[in-house]
This record gives sequence, C-alpha cells and structure tokens, in this order.
Amino acid sequence: MVGVRVRLQQGKHMALYRHIAEEFRTRIATGELPPGTRLPTVRALAREVGTTRLTIHNAYRELQADGLIESVVGRGTFVSPQARPTAQPSFGERLEPDLVLSDLHRLQNARVLHNLALAAGDPELFPYQAFWACLEGLRPQAREVFGYGSVMGEPELRVALSGLLEQRGVQADPAEVLVTVGGLQGLALVCRTLAEPGEEVLLEEPTYLGLLGILKQFRLKPLPVPLDEEGPRLEVLEALLKRHRPRFYYTIPSYHNPTGLRFREERLWRLLELAQTHGFTLVEDDTLGLLSYEKAPPTPLFALAQRLGMETQVVHLASLSKVLMPGLRIGYLVAPVALLERLTALHNVSDITGPPPLLQRAAAQFIRQGGLKQHLRQVIPIYQKRRDVLLQALKRHMPEGVRWSHPEGGFSCWVSLPRLFSNLELHHQALAQGVALTPGEAFLVQTDETMHFRLCFGTESAEGLEEGVKELAKLIRLRVSHERA
Repeated sequence: MVGVRVRLQQGKHMALYRHIAEEFRTRIATGELPPGTRLPTVRALAREVGTTRLTIHNAYRELQADGLIESVVGRGTFVSPQARPTAQPSFGERLEPDLVLSDLHRLQNARVLHNLALAAGDPELFPYQAFWACLEGLRPQAREVFGYGSVMGEPELRVALSGLLEQRGVQADPAEVLVTVGGLQGLALVCRTLAEPGEEVLLEEPTYLGLLGILKQFRLKPLPVPLDEEGPRLEVLEALLKRHRPRFYYTIPSYHNPTGLRFREERLWRLLELAQTHGFTLVEDDTLGLLSYEKAPPTPLFALAQRLGMETQVVHLASLSKVLMPGLRIGYLVAPVALLERLTALHNVSDITGPPPLLQRAAAQFIRQGGLKQHLRQVIPIYQKRRDVLLQALKRHMPEGVRWSHPEGGFSCWVSLPRLFSNLELHHQALAQGVALTPGEAFLVQTDETMHFRLCFGTESAEGLEEGVKELAKLIRLRVSHERA
C-alpha cells in the first residue's frame, strides 16, 4: 500500500468527502496513482486526514461509482485497472525540457484524441511476435541472461551493432562499441565526460529536449547555432568560435529532432574542418538515421570523419528506441579508445551493467536474423504515408503566415508562425480540443518574435493526423481573425 497524503484544496466550498474524492480523482488522472495502486484503508485515511470513517466511506463510494477505484474483500481498495490517466491542464504548465519530456511520456496513456506530440514509432507496428521468438530461443541460457551482464554490453550484441554500423559506412570494431541504457544515458555519459560544470558547449537551435535537460543538470552553458534548410548556419558557428572555447558540439544531422531536416553533406564536411581547426569534439546523434523515406539513409558524420582520419574527434550515438522498440532501452555509442575508457569507467559507477542481458541477446539475435531490416521495410512506407498526410493537411488547412519543415525521415515536423499566442496558450487550447503537440519553446535556448511547435506523425493514423491539424488550424485562424479585428 502506498502512502497517500491528501492535500485539501483551500477556497473550494464543498463537503470534505468531495475534497478527498477530488484529490484522488486528480492524482489518478495525472498518472500519479496508476491502475492497481493499493489505497489506504478507511481507518488509516480517516486518521491521516483527521476526519470520520463515514467521510472516507463517502469519498471512496463516489470514486467507486465513477469506476476509478474498486474494493476487493479481504484485500483492500485499489485504483481500478480501467482507470487511465487523462490529458489534464496540468500537462505543459512549465517549459523546462525535463518536465516537457516527462509530459510527453505521460501523454502516451492519456485520453487524447490526436497525439501529435510524441516522436516515436507506433506500438501497433512493433514486431512483437518475431522478437518474442528470439526471447523464447534464449530459454536454455536462462542462468546467464538473468545474471549481471558486461558493463560494455553483451558481446553478441556489440558484434551485431558493429555490423549494423558497417552497413552505414562506419567502421567500428565490437570492442569500440559501448551499449547504454537507451540513447539518453549515452548522451549523459558523454556530456559528463567531455565537459565540467560551467564550461560551454555548442548545440543546434532548436535541439533535442533530452540534451537541454542534461545541460541543466550538469550546469553546462549552451551556445546555440541556428539552422537553415541545409543544416547549421556556419557563419554563426564561426563567429561563436572566435569568442568561445566550447568543449563539444552536439549535432543531429540525420533527420534532426525536432525539425526533421537532413543536413547536406557539404555542411558536414565544413563542420569537420572547423572541429579540426578549433579542436572541439563533435557528438553525433544518429538515433533516427535509418528512418529514411525518400533516399538511402544518409552517411553518418562519423563515417565522413573516418575518411579524413578524424575519427578521434567524433563520438557516434544511436539507439534502437526509434527504429525498433523503446521499451528495450538499448542505446549504443562509438568513441575513441581513450574516451571510451573514461566513458566505461563512469558507466561502471553509475550502473554496473547495461540493459538486461536477456533483452540484449534477443536484440542481437533479432538483428542477426534480419528482423530489424525486415521491420524497417514494413514500417517505413507506413510512416512515409503518414508524413505525407501531415504535410498535405498542413498545406490544406493552415492559414497564410504559417510555415513548416518538410522532413525526409524521422518522426518530426517543425511548424513556425508569428507569435500570436503566449508560450503555452496554444498548447493548452489544443489539449482542450483533444490534440497534443509539443511547444517549440521547450527545444530552444533563445526565443524571438516567432513561435514554434513540433508535430509528430509516427503514432497517429492518417485520419487522426488530418483531424488534428484541422483542429490546430481552427485555433490559429480564430486568433488571426481576433488580431485583425
């Protein structure tokens, strides 16, 4: 049973039992009390609140009538399995990147009609059966796979990932591959290893939410480099390099999150030249590189660096979360040997093993048997069609003055418009209409007179994308008409 402290809301004129019922209702709706949570006994809660047992009985009776809780004779009172979080106004009340990231994951289970906020694949398309067969095949290895694994990662998975990287043009010995608990852990390890608190780092504007959260926690100072349609604006980067000595540059050249852009190779060659001249490390996030809709997947920055003999100045990060299934929590990185030793040492003290060996070995078998390649062949046409539906809906419904990116891969589209709304106003209005988006300010270090938001197309049906964009366009058109009036 969890300890549940009831925070009575002041200024609401209602019976005490309804105060208590409303508190539980809110915490169930926000996911703070998930299905199956055991609630305090009537006697214990009455003692905690300082009221009678009848009051608690009445509160529980109201929640039970709403289908939110259920009582089991001899066991106690529990949050009902049918009670699911719903999108409440509490979503998106603040713009700190870590809180927005948390909201995005909470929205997966919320009752939102059209979820265009989460940059992820569709669970309905995950290759459950094929992967389950790989898990079943590991039954004879049960004693090994349920023990501690190697801090570097299971050897067979590192071999499989080395082969996957080779298909992209990256030459990496399995001994140079470090498996991490998702891509975010790998990024945190790299940031912690390359820079000390107070030091400056370069990043693209906008950039991945997770990086901004890490920089905040590690007290690193971001130096934003704006993007145009071909990649980072190098004249801004060169101006920054004249005044600062950044420790590293974080970049997402292959289907950038949140814009969906694919950086042109000419920009990447120039980026490598600047890194060599000024002596900073390039940290490449290639998590979305395999989700290419119109061309072959782009050549990673790391592979270009190897052609120049510059691989010691690049760290390559990737993950199976977007291209396969996020619940595997399998990320990986390739780094120079000296840096890899420091990363492994830090990994060892923060988490003595990587993802569960069972999942690592199953993933290795899945990749080795061609499961990942087959999965991508099946889902890429579906995601491409959804991307096309989103772009066509934006063109059909959005008023003049609204602009958007044209992603060639990944899951994200970046929408820009004049600042007609305050930071979270459009976000809240959209939620009220059952549409979830991600406010653009959360991806930015600096804001200006333009407002942005990210729309994602991976998890929504074609009909859901069309309806979601139509609702957003209505809100924007209404505000435009008010401004003109």
